[in-house]
Amino acid sequence: MTDKPDAVSLFRGSERNNCAQAVLKAYANLAGVDQSCVERFARLGSGRAPQGECGALFAAKALLTDQAARQTLHDEFTRAAGSAACRQIRQLGRLSCQHCVETAVDSVFVQLSQGQMLRRPANCEEGVVPSA
Repeated sequence: MTDKPDAVSLFRGSERNNCAQAVLKAYANLAGVDQSCVERFARLGSGRAPQGECGALFAAKALLTDQAARQTLHDEFTRAAGSAACRQIRQLGRLSCQHCVETAVDSVFVQLSQGQMLRRPANCEEGVVPSA
């Protein structure tokens, strides 16, 4: 992969994707994400991911196979946004929802450029409860 995907155009566009869905769709081909998976992430936007985490951050971490890469992504995102929690991010006003999507997609892109692999998120399987 040489070009960073444009998740911002997928966010709240004609398909009305939330932040988590936009991040998933940006890497759908690389991660084996289909439309049913994207639909499952509809319930994880707007601070409804576990522990109120930003949906864009949650989706980005769900795509990565390596725990250390997920932690690095989490730390970098939190540094940029001021928090991992959606409500706190909004209160701080450092990043808009659109910028959270862009930051999450950029972070996944960096991880890919460093040799990390993507996976179909476990949350996409029937009966799986969302987790970080």
